[in-house]
Amino acid sequence: MSKYVLAANGESKFHIVNHQYSDETVRFACAELQKYLLKSTGADVPYFSDRCPQRGAEIRIGDNVRGQTTAPVNLHPEGFCIRADGENITITGGTSRGVLYGVYRFLEIFCNFRCFTKDVETIDEIDVLEIELDEIMEEPAFEFRDAYFRNAFDGGFSSKNRLNSGLCDLSPAKGGRMKWFNFHHSFCDLVPESRYFDTHPEYYSEIDGKRTRDSQLCLTNPEVLAVAEETLRSWIKHNPECTVFSVAQNDNMLRCACEKCRALEEEEGSPAGPIIHFVNKLADSIKADYPHILLHTFAYQYSLPAPKKAVARDNVIVRLCSIDCRYDKPFEGLANENPNGSEAVFVNALNDWKNHASRLYVWDYAVNFENYLQPFIHFNSLRENIRFFKRTGIKGLLEQGNFAYGGGASCDDLKAYIITKLLWDPDADIDDEMQRFFDAVYGQEAGEYMKSYVELMLQACSSAPLSIYQHPDAEYITDSLVNEAVLLFKKAMSAALTAEQLERVKREYLAIRFLQLTRMELDTPDRTEQIEQFFKDVKHFGITEIMERTSLAVSKASMLKSRYAKEFPFNYRLYYIMQ
Repeated sequence: MSKYVLAANGESKFHIVNHQYSDETVRFACAELQKYLLKSTGADVPYFSDRCPQRGAEIRIGDNVRGQTTAPVNLHPEGFCIRADGENITITGGTSRGVLYGVYRFLEIFCNFRCFTKDVETIDEIDVLEIELDEIMEEPAFEFRDAYFRNAFDGGFSSKNRLNSGLCDLSPAKGGRMKWFNFHHSFCDLVPESRYFDTHPEYYSEIDGKRTRDSQLCLTNPEVLAVAEETLRSWIKHNPECTVFSVAQNDNMLRCACEKCRALEEEEGSPAGPIIHFVNKLADSIKADYPHILLHTFAYQYSLPAPKKAVARDNVIVRLCSIDCRYDKPFEGLANENPNGSEAVFVNALNDWKNHASRLYVWDYAVNFENYLQPFIHFNSLRENIRFFKRTGIKGLLEQGNFAYGGGASCDDLKAYIITKLLWDPDADIDDEMQRFFDAVYGQEAGEYMKSYVELMLQACSSAPLSIYQHPDAEYITDSLVNEAVLLFKKAMSAALTAEQLERVKREYLAIRFLQLTRMELDTPDRTEQIEQFFKDVKHFGITEIMERTSLAVSKASMLKSRYAKEFPFNYRLYYIMQ
């Protein structure tokens, strides 16, 4: 181990140096290191390029600084190496993004830097920063890491927590992103019904002998393939910043049952067979012209089981979705309890797909879509499921939460933060990270009450079936649970808080107020007035949806009309493209 005194009493003998032709990501990494070392130690560590002569010990950032620094061979593209190098320290990466991650990790290890939310970060104040260093090398558990929560799309939060989501606001300086085009259901966009159905109904699913609107594509029709390729090439041409394009089934169960599609499905033993054959043909058609482009498709609901024979091309991502699973316990445990249950189906499918796709991703879920504010706290099963995904060889993982434009509450910020840690390292100490979060976001006194609240909800959500479409009459929610949560929030709001911390507690309290209001009898005095005030407070916090793709006006009408918010006076759904 080498020892270095990086700063003492507001002074430093070190310099931060990059190669004179470093790209903007590496230059940004240097600036970030300088900024946060100043915040932590009070020392202004000079930053310049190696065009200047060496003036003492250096923290060398990126490759080829003074013709000497190089990243280890075979380092993961987003991995990094922090190394003692004589009197100098070097931080290199598999790519420039890896270099930036290495700088933030350096600050985490030696200065206790953390970015908990887009608005809350901490770093220790240190009079003497003395470190011991040999070599620290890390790489991500997954090549694609997405905490799919609206507030987590912030570029600062994303880069500091090592996310590379396609929707994160990641400028080139912050490392860029794995940009997707139409990253979800896309058959309706590849071959639009509005353009083709009237003249070519044969392009779409045959159901009970009749070609059907609002269904899927007829994947064995060569004309459908030709139209899809033309659309795909147009997408690629007009979106050069994108490297992944979605060729994925629509969000319905109406797959084609024509003679050819049915025969191929039977040959492959799965509805996924025609999909993989179709996507492979598109992947082959573009590979020569666009060798860097990946295509994405789903193994979702009816297409979850793997085919018998077909193997996805190397430039195809197959993404399994756990939409039918429970979350109160880890998937493997639930599968063992019930070999015929949805979790067993998912676990078995995942293991089967390993032999049919070299780039296997998972789309997992971390919120109640029926009611965004309803507590969905599952940290224990979340951690075990992510470990399971890693052991199984999953390459990319998306954890979907509340992605509505106004962001959310109900511990969304805590969940997003913990997810970032587990996506990088499934063995991360999330108990320690949660304690840090509570102290920083709410203050130590109120933080203890908020911690108790989360532990209360974690125990409740682990005691009965937890799924992503439940109402406030779910088995795990009881009057005593709600009453106990109310007491904890009252204590938290009475603690010593800054104005910002009090606002954060009140925002989280919306979840319990939602449970109180929806569980009330309809003839409860002042119920209407309380619901009106509740929605004023929801708007105060900038929240635009409390039920997936449903306006606040419709959600309020549902709460006013029905107990447990189960009835809607009219059908009015929002749809916005996420790409």
